[in-house]
Amino acid sequence: MKMKDIETLSEQDLINKIEELKTKQFDMRIQKTTSGIEKSHEIRATRKDIARLKTQQSKLRNTKAN
Repeated sequence: MKMKDIETLSEQDLINKIEELKTKQFDMRIQKTTSGIEKSHEIRATRKDIARLKTQQSKLRNTKAN
């Protein structure tokens, strides 16, 4: 997910997307430990997407506070 795409999301959309990606990340971690995962690079990509979303969420909160 690109920052340009993330910047267009509303705060509620950010929250929903974070929850969705956390669930996906959890499922991938379970799959990795039980049966192995073909696309192990997706775990890292998902983690980075969550970080990008949280960064944008923090930026929105800071602009509202100021």
